[in-house]
Amino acid sequence: MVLNMLDGILTYIGITSGFITEGNPLLSALSPLTILMGKLLLSLCLYGLLFTSFASIRSRLWRYGLIAANSLYSMILLLHLLWLYLLLL
Repeated sequence: MVLNMLDGILTYIGITSGFITEGNPLLSALSPLTILMGKLLLSLCLYGLLFTSFASIRSRLWRYGLIAANSLYSMILLLHLLWLYLLLL
């Protein structure tokens, strides 16, 4: 959830400042503000899942799936941070 919000904010800053372009073909036609609002809304929906019975699933497959998704999202966020760092040098 936090990674998604941070990614949305960094994407918004990068697009509006002209440093980056949106690489996702599904999102590239949208305005930067629409992308940010969509990512923030998704984060709120994911946060809401914490308070449902769905979050109580403790299966090994579910746990490994979450670890894999969080790892992939973390790597993408680190790549974005690296790109912004290199552009601001």
